[in-house]
Amino acid sequence: MLTDMTTEYETCLGWYLKIFTFTLAIALGTVKVSAQKKDSVNVGTAKGLLRDSTHNYVMQATTVSIYKVETGELVSYQLSDNFGRFLFRQLPVDIPLRIIATNIGYGPVKREFRISQSTKTFDLKALNMDRLTVSLKEVVVSGAPPPVQMRGDTLEFNAGAFKLDTNAVVEDMLRRLPGVTIWNDGVITVNGKKINRLLVEGKEFFGADNKIALQNLPKNAVKKIQVYQDKSEPDPIETKTNMNIVLKKDKKDGYFGKVSGGIGTTGRYDDNGMLSYYSPKNQVSMVGALNNVNKTADNTNTLVSLNSFKGEGISNDYHTDFTKPGATVFKAAGFSGIHDFSHRDDNKPDTNRLKVNYFLAVGNNTVDQNIHTQIPLEDNGYLNQTTVNSSKFNYNGQAFSARYDKVFDHGLLNASYDFQHNTSSMLNVRSSTSIGNLATDQSYSYDEQGGNKATIFHAGSIKFTSHRYTDFGTNRNRSVEMELSYLFSVNNTNEENRRITDFNAADYSQDKHFNRRYLTASNNIDHLIISSFNNILGVLQKDPYLRTDIKNTLSYSERNQTDAVSDLLTAGSQYLPNANLSNHLNNRIINYRPGINLSKVIINALANRFRKTWNLSIFTEGQLFRQQNTAALQIQNLERNYFYFIPSAMIGYSNNQLGKFRKTYFLKYNTTVTYPTLQQLAPLVDDANVYFLNYGNIKLRPAYMHDLSFKYEYSTVEAKNPLQGDFNVTVGQTNDFITDSSYYDALGRSVYYPINVSGEKHASLGGYLQKAFKYKDHQFQVSGKSRFNYAQYPSNLNGINYDTKTNSWLLTADLIYTYKGLLTAQVGESFLGNNTSRIGIAQYKYVNWKTYSNISFALPKSVFFSTRMDFNKNISSNSNNIYYTIWNIDVGYRFLKGANGEIKLSGLDLFHQNRNVINYMNNNSITTGTVNVLQQYFMVTLAYYPRKFGLSKVEH
Repeated sequence: MLTDMTTEYETCLGWYLKIFTFTLAIALGTVKVSAQKKDSVNVGTAKGLLRDSTHNYVMQATTVSIYKVETGELVSYQLSDNFGRFLFRQLPVDIPLRIIATNIGYGPVKREFRISQSTKTFDLKALNMDRLTVSLKEVVVSGAPPPVQMRGDTLEFNAGAFKLDTNAVVEDMLRRLPGVTIWNDGVITVNGKKINRLLVEGKEFFGADNKIALQNLPKNAVKKIQVYQDKSEPDPIETKTNMNIVLKKDKKDGYFGKVSGGIGTTGRYDDNGMLSYYSPKNQVSMVGALNNVNKTADNTNTLVSLNSFKGEGISNDYHTDFTKPGATVFKAAGFSGIHDFSHRDDNKPDTNRLKVNYFLAVGNNTVDQNIHTQIPLEDNGYLNQTTVNSSKFNYNGQAFSARYDKVFDHGLLNASYDFQHNTSSMLNVRSSTSIGNLATDQSYSYDEQGGNKATIFHAGSIKFTSHRYTDFGTNRNRSVEMELSYLFSVNNTNEENRRITDFNAADYSQDKHFNRRYLTASNNIDHLIISSFNNILGVLQKDPYLRTDIKNTLSYSERNQTDAVSDLLTAGSQYLPNANLSNHLNNRIINYRPGINLSKVIINALANRFRKTWNLSIFTEGQLFRQQNTAALQIQNLERNYFYFIPSAMIGYSNNQLGKFRKTYFLKYNTTVTYPTLQQLAPLVDDANVYFLNYGNIKLRPAYMHDLSFKYEYSTVEAKNPLQGDFNVTVGQTNDFITDSSYYDALGRSVYYPINVSGEKHASLGGYLQKAFKYKDHQFQVSGKSRFNYAQYPSNLNGINYDTKTNSWLLTADLIYTYKGLLTAQVGESFLGNNTSRIGIAQYKYVNWKTYSNISFALPKSVFFSTRMDFNKNISSNSNNIYYTIWNIDVGYRFLKGANGEIKLSGLDLFHQNRNVINYMNNNSITTGTVNVLQQYFMVTLAYYPRKFGLSKVEH
């Protein structure tokens, strides 16, 4: 059996390698044809130095551009370094070139030169720049705008200097900008520094998802790109950087969207609609979706992002989720709006904005599972349980949210409100068989559950933040630096369920039958107040030696629940109340955490050279936790009061060598307490759940965890070939760790209650590394990440204590190649391994290997092609190895002016091998199995992208 599977896997791998090689050859052939149109391979270098002609100091961050004299074509560009130097490589030889250097407040410097074929190098020596005495405004070079320049502390890229396809979007332009890297996970870095927020005209563009702006806004609507420090969120260790897209005057309003419909084999369909409008004051989106191919979304902005102009088909990121269990039918519609009440100049921070969202989702999901569970017992005994489970779930959910933000001169006000109304129905049928070592150790259970649930949820918050400022007249600090927040939520739930259980054993006296009805009404109310008075000594003195913050967090939760449980008489149709499960309870929890944080920041810096920062903090915090429960049933009348000291401390160091690298080190100590819940202390035991009875433990104590962690981060701060990564390790232990204590009888029935144990230890080790190599229009990205987790703790099974050890290891590696916006090729590998052992009784291992590749390319203005293939190999210690391959292909054609029309043919799961494997282990059992998933289908999709930018006439 295993040999056959291996042969099948190798055959699939061989087919895949042939297909991958053929596709890659076509793609690279396209690149080669394009590359042959470029200039001769004879290239040279040019270097020089820029100085201020009056004071003779070097000119940093000056824009230096090189053009062909005959055609005016831009050849290359860069900013001078901290020493005023510049060095150009890969310049054409034996043709006239013109160099232009520009800086605000200086007249442009121009010089023509030619690189000799023999020497292939040219030294421009020192170029002197003259100050402008009449005006300090920006110098504009007619017909040749500088591609990049510094304006104060803002780095600006001029969009007009980059010639791209007429249908190019902002993402295509960013890939051409010097020092800008768009990583595979969507993160943008500029000269190695991560972009914290991507803004359009100084504000978020339809939410925080960068993709909406990057893949919808056309390049020809952009005037310039600005990169600057985010001063609204100060960080003593690491300053944050924003990127702002400034639009042309006649492109500050417009609309974009998508309307598509797809029909496929086996009854598959996939329909989407999205239309978004923006202006200086408003942003509005309307979306809709209808499909039965396992595509889902949680909110309006997600659907806006997934229907981007350049998103689907080319980047291959919105396909069927073949890992999702079951078959899902999904319907959704939504609306989002943002209105700006402020009167401000362009590119200043958001000051007065209201955001609203509404989202409606309707769907159903059908899941069929076949599960095998093995429970190892003492003396080499085992229980084997086989379960067939079928469930149907229908839901209807509505969500509305509103958020208001107001920025004052020295403060910030945020207010929000959320509303949800959800209804659902469920039917679950479960058949289980348990077999022990003896012929009499056999039982069978049929369990059917069905019901309806309705929930109404309200939540709101208000937060006020004030910032300290200096009165320069008196040279004293003013205002209080503080944060005050209040949050609340109200959750009302009504639920009606019915459960039918038939339990049959070889010993007839053990048979049990239940027909039980449950009516539950609950009301949960939560209040949270957070206050933080920061740097309180700063009011008295301008720069206190220690920063002192007083923090308080107070939460109050109350739950009122009424359960009416009744059982059907053996003969007849009358239900009688169940006195053991019918109950009314009131549960109240008060959690108060006062604390004082002492911190010190030490900075050693030299302008334009380096910045070294030490950050030390100690947070002395206490926690008062009170749990009070009153109930009709005496077992749930209880009260608990706890007080713990939960300190934390941190030492951080940052070394930022400007223009070279940035390193940060963090050493942290942290403590947390996990309090036992009512369900763990005194649950009501429902004997209809025959195979699992939870009795709780009234003597359970809180678990107190200590963690010590170290983290190291490194990134280069260079315009070319950025490198970044981190390494982190955590070790810890838990006092009074809460673990399982279970007893299994011969028929597979278990009695469970949690217990406290000593000796729990845990550790984790991980990190990531990514490197980009950029050469003209070609870019390679190499990335990898890893995470190893380990835990050791005692557990109890059938009255015997065992040491349980678990470890897991996740490892991924990727190689990605991109050429302009036309070609993306990716190969990668992921490994997931789990190992759990109970010393002296059982050991379980599970490994999943996945090899994947993705190629997508677009021929100019017309045809696009993408393919992804995943090879999966699952290895388990108690089941056969499983191999399966998922291969998807898209072939499409863009037509109409502006590439607004699209037709696409998709083939999904071409090998018809998709499988969803269940593999996991808890303290006392090993479970494996399969679940139904979506499999092979073919689909044809037609789409139209309505797009127009610049709706209003602008007077010049």
